[in-house]
Amino acid sequence: MEGSATNVSGSHSATATAGAVLLLIAGIVSLTFWIYYSIFAGTAASVLSMIPGGIGAGMLLMVCGVIGLIFSIFALIGGIVAFQKKYWGVALAGSILGLLSLGWFFVGSIFSLIALILIAISRHEFH
Repeated sequence: MEGSATNVSGSHSATATAGAVLLLIAGIVSLTFWIYYSIFAGTAASVLSMIPGGIGAGMLLMVCGVIGLIFSIFALIGGIVAFQKKYWGVALAGSILGLLSLGWFFVGSIFSLIALILIAISRHEFH
């Protein structure tokens, strides 16, 4: 009987760890996307600044890049905290903000959604 009890707690532990890993992957994927996007936005801003009225469009691209970077960083922080199994609320908030990070073809958002579900159901493991 004791062996089966260990298995059950082991599976719960795997759930929280899987959520943490997915959230870390989502954060890394989204971070690389937004870094690439920011480089593109900086180039586009410099090109658009030569066009009358184009500076606003370039600034908008740069602001979107910064916001995406911030959401990606929150997803990474949530993944780190979830991996340590500390501060369930921070891990949950990181996965929710990770939904907004998008990433390459919404991969970051999909991984964040799965991580959100896994972290939510493994709340009892956090201290």
